Amino acid sequence: MIEPLKIKTQIKSFDNKKLKQLADAIHREGVAVLYNQDMNEREYIDTIKKFGECEAPMLFMNPKEYPEIFLVTGKRDKDGKKIGMFGDTELGWHSNGNSRHLIDKILIGLYCVKEDINTTLSVCNTSRPFYELSEDEQEYWKSIKIRLKFRNNTIYDLEEGDPELEFMSKNKGSIRPLVGIHPHIDKFYFYFPYHFIIKAWQGKTLIDHEEMIEKLKKIIFKSEYQYHHIFKEGDLLLMDQFTSLHRRTPVMDNNRLLWRIASDFKKIHTVA
Repeated sequence: MIEPLKIKTQIKSFDNKKLKQLADAIHREGVAVLYNQDMNEREYIDTIKKFGECEAPMLFMNPKEYPEIFLVTGKRDKDGKKIGMFGDTELGWHSNGNSRHLIDKILIGLYCVKEDINTTLSVCNTSRPFYELSEDEQEYWKSIKIRLKFRNNTIYDLEEGDPELEFMSKNKGSIRPLVGIHPHIDKFYFYFPYHFIIKAWQGKTLIDHEEMIEKLKKIIFKSEYQYHHIFKEGDLLLMDQFTSLHRRTPVMDNNRLLWRIASDFKKIHTVA
């Protein structure tokens, strides 16, 4: 398994030097774990803003007072409406912004407010598998481009009328290289949220994307490239959305609550 950096001190007290070291560890392993964190909403937002700019789309899962926070929960209001994203079902492998044309929020923070000990989050490093390949194999995969678009009943299942389905379906998708170069550490990584891949080309030649996906699953999703986490209250996972993918088992307790924040790393790499 990969070995993420594990920290027990309070991240809200970190100076820029420590945050830069943490960012480098997140890029390298794809994930870092911080235990026993004690933050309210404002402290959490202010801490992540030290890394870079945060998303605040003002959707149904963003509290009005703290629009940078996305509630991740299966809990519903008194009228049965969703108050958070991702519900309680299994989530397939994904990263942030897979169906968007522009992907710049490549830091995801997941802070556990209410735990469910029967739910596991798995993280897979997508950079390390590339460097285990021969040069010929690396060159082949670098020649591939992929077309990405959200499709319902793949990463998860959403019913008609679900507000999450509405905003996910609005994204037009993108065409991008299968193998990217990380903007901060100059390393290659596989961009492989395969549930979103609907076409693929080698050069200008259309190839069988489903056959390609099955080949890459065997290369990327090896146990040696993965880390598995059961959230306890106060845990904070920070993940790089280029050098990792993540997935989740079904949620047994709908009171489970994570505060999710999506940011970039631009500020910490400028000031540190």
